[in-house]
Amino acid sequence: MSKVRRIRRYQQIASKMLKTRVLQRDPSLRGVIPETLWYTRQNLEEMLERHRTVYVKPDKGGGGVGILRIEKRDEGRFRVCFRTRCREVDRRRLFAAVESCLSPEKHYLVQQGIPLALYRGSPFDLRILLQKPGRRWIVSGMVAKVAASGRFVTNYCRGGHPLPVETALKAVIREPVAREWMIRELHRMAERVAEVLNDRFPGLRELGIDVGLDRNGHPWIFEVNTRPQFKMFSKIGRRDLFAKILKYHRLIV
Repeated sequence: MSKVRRIRRYQQIASKMLKTRVLQRDPSLRGVIPETLWYTRQNLEEMLERHRTVYVKPDKGGGGVGILRIEKRDEGRFRVCFRTRCREVDRRRLFAAVESCLSPEKHYLVQQGIPLALYRGSPFDLRILLQKPGRRWIVSGMVAKVAASGRFVTNYCRGGHPLPVETALKAVIREPVAREWMIRELHRMAERVAEVLNDRFPGLRELGIDVGLDRNGHPWIFEVNTRPQFKMFSKIGRRDLFAKILKYHRLIV
């Protein structure tokens, strides 16, 4: 007997730039999206004139794979980091250093770098998971992701350490009332992201929004995944939360 292909009931959007452009059109979200351009040599130069740090990342793909960090140093020098290795180059060697890490078959973005808030000396960001098992979007859970030692990406599959959101936020926001307000604001922002993307892509059913907080506590949306992984939610001691996420996921797929 021939195998019957399972029909996917939900939509996936691979292009980071496409999702970014859709979100940038919404006035309420413009102030929380880092400047993002297609990677070209000219765009990289211009972005480094405006921002001390930028990231170059593949337009398609996830898990923190293929991301470079480029930091402007003194006297016309740049620090280029890829995976766990960094090297310092001058302006003449910058493009060669960057492009030696890029795949010629892929398109890349260059994105404004945000100085992330720290938890015990390591940068962290947040994953907000939204699911749509019925007619409305539900914020199913939030988790903090702390970068592993020597890494600048926080992805769980790259050694990032999952942590309850409340624990991580204490490192940035000391007042309990202010932390509660921030969590409500993050929920509101995530729900707006889901609404805006769903208007453009009606088949979306699950979203994983990666949000960073800068040193002033301002949120920034780095990326929206339409096929989010949620294993990290099982690592923060909340079995009830993970069970709820799995329940909704099974209803969706």
